[in-house]
Amino acid sequence: MSESKALLVEIKGVQFRNKGAYLMLLACLQGLKTLNNTELVLSPGPNLPYRERALLGAWQKVSFRRKALDLTPWFGKLPGSMRNLMKRYGMVTERDVDVILEASGFAYGDQWPLKFLQNTAREVKRFKEAGKPFVFMPQAFGPFTSDESKAAMRDIIHSAALIYVRDPVSFSHLQSCEANLPDTVKLTPDFTVGLKGHSTTALPEIEGKFAALIPNSKVVSKFNHANAEAERTNYVEAFAAAANQLVELGYAVVLVNHEGKEDQLLCQEISRLAPCEIIQIEDPLAVKAFIGQSSVAISSRFHGAINALSQGVPCIATSWSHKYHAMMSDFGMADYCLEKLSAVSLTQKVSQLLAEQEEIAPRLAENAAKLKQKNQTMWQGLYKTLDKYLGR
Repeated sequence: MSESKALLVEIKGVQFRNKGAYLMLLACLQGLKTLNNTELVLSPGPNLPYRERALLGAWQKVSFRRKALDLTPWFGKLPGSMRNLMKRYGMVTERDVDVILEASGFAYGDQWPLKFLQNTAREVKRFKEAGKPFVFMPQAFGPFTSDESKAAMRDIIHSAALIYVRDPVSFSHLQSCEANLPDTVKLTPDFTVGLKGHSTTALPEIEGKFAALIPNSKVVSKFNHANAEAERTNYVEAFAAAANQLVELGYAVVLVNHEGKEDQLLCQEISRLAPCEIIQIEDPLAVKAFIGQSSVAISSRFHGAINALSQGVPCIATSWSHKYHAMMSDFGMADYCLEKLSAVSLTQKVSQLLAEQEEIAPRLAENAAKLKQKNQTMWQGLYKTLDKYLGR
């Protein structure tokens, strides 16, 4: 490969609205800095608007995928002269992309449409046939119960250059598709732990010690749970009860909107039942910095919990998927992953957390350091794989 040719790296599954997805984009960009002469590629999407893509200097990938219809690979069959003309306007095709990093976090399993999984399987196979690496960054997988989903995932397992699996449960879900997993499938924790929170503007000032409460609209979404809407009242009451408990103990309580409109509505419902301030910060690293200033946190957002724990803030996670317990275990906080949420269970857990706050702090520091080292090991392995594929 010529030294002068930039390596075009597409990062898939990320966006700007969901703070966790944004953090994974930033973690990818931070890891890619070690490689010489790389350029970012992003596909258009409702949560990846042009202006923000352009601010990152990203090439715009020409793609079109609707259910079973996927025209994306056909754009790459356009004549070279036409593709070169498109590049003048900042557009590239799948054929121009050298590497794909898939950083969805949690998008492959029975909770999502089968067509999405099958389309991805075909894309991964195309990249293997072209001799290009398709890498799944650390994420959760599964379950896979149908023959069709298992077959698609099996194609991915045998065609991807690397699959980083975020937790043991996800690893077992992949084993349900392929009993003897190749050594390209590796167990690796979330890779946003090492991102440092900071802000270029002043963060909201909260007087005295405060608790950060981070709700998640997915917990009460019909998309993820058949009976979730029926649980909305229970969820709001549980968070409000914890907020009132913390206020009585002398904490200011801040509801942190970690995503967008849906989470904002949930914050508003909780604030009607408890004296809370609602904070919405667009920059994900500024959100992390703000959460790092809190004394304790309660989070239903996966990366909201990581933002707290990675900065030494004791946190309770309320779980809606297997990925939460595994993540909390990585930080030595499995006992603070709440599977069955209620006002009683959450307030009891808050009391336990506050009673054990001092002994939790050194545990978090030790485990965060270990996770950051595992992240470094992951990146070193990824660099070696890219070198092997691209002959650099």
